[in-house]
Amino acid sequence: MAGKSVIHCSVGSNGVNLPSDVKVVQALLNANLTIPLSLLALDGICGPATIFAIRKIQRRYLNSKAPDGRVDPGGPTLHFLTDPGRIAIPAPATGAIAWGAKVSPEFKAKLIKICANLGVDPNFLMSAMAFESGESFSPSVKNKVSGATGLIQFMPSTASGLSTTTAKLAAMTAVDQLDYVEKYFNPYKGRLNTIEDTYMAILWPKAIGEANSYVCFSSPSKAYDQNAGLDADGDGKVTKAEAAAKVKAKLAKGLQAGYVG
Repeated sequence: MAGKSVIHCSVGSNGVNLPSDVKVVQALLNANLTIPLSLLALDGICGPATIFAIRKIQRRYLNSKAPDGRVDPGGPTLHFLTDPGRIAIPAPATGAIAWGAKVSPEFKAKLIKICANLGVDPNFLMSAMAFESGESFSPSVKNKVSGATGLIQFMPSTASGLSTTTAKLAAMTAVDQLDYVEKYFNPYKGRLNTIEDTYMAILWPKAIGEANSYVCFSSPSKAYDQNAGLDADGDGKVTKAEAAAKVKAKLAKGLQAGYVG
């Protein structure tokens, strides 16, 4: 299937660049580069040659005048690279997902089914929940300041909007609470194509679909003060990329041995 997700997250300029993903993209680039470029070493390192090859593909075949040099899951560059009319698609590595080793088989199976319905990569949602729950995946973990509770830290007002309460959510099993995770994410179905957008659905839904440079919070404001810890460069603005950086770090960790499963 064209555009099938054969990588977990972005590869290239400003990408996550997990070595396993980089190797897949390097192989795809080698299969598609009919222009006179040397074949890339399948070393899992996203260096200048790999980024140059991505941009070359984007300029020549995608008619991009300002190629970003990045391959995103579900994006047009990956769609082109995996077009079965030209090449064979590399098989996905395994059925394992990020943080899958830290939850029950029942939880994992239900999560994957929910993600299929929502059109979101399960690795993204698992990483967001790992961040929000402090890697506990506990339905009762609670923020003592805000009262936010559970897998995606449901705020009391959010719980009320879902016809429940944080107390009821905390009393559920993690598997049962997934029903409310799905209910929460359902309004954003089909729009969560990146890990940034997946996390924005939790943190700041207004940013879904915006560029990663989009400013979510700026000083002076209460919203900025509450999220100032995300302002990596200290410029008084929290961009979408900065806001999602810690979740992307959870994705990288969750795909390592001992966590992936």
